[in-house]
Amino acid sequence: MNDTLDRWIQRVTLATMVALAATLLAVGVSLYASRSEALPPAAQATQGVP
Repeated sequence: MNDTLDRWIQRVTLATMVALAATLLAVGVSLYASRSEALPPAAQATQGVP
């Protein structure tokens, strides 16, 4: 294969992996936020107490 095509494929692959990482991070944050909103107030008050 030619070097230009290899570089193009590497760039597309990198962009895809970065987009996937950003998507997974966003899903994780939204799930974490929805879980903390779903906890009752008593559970939130004791959550930070060791």
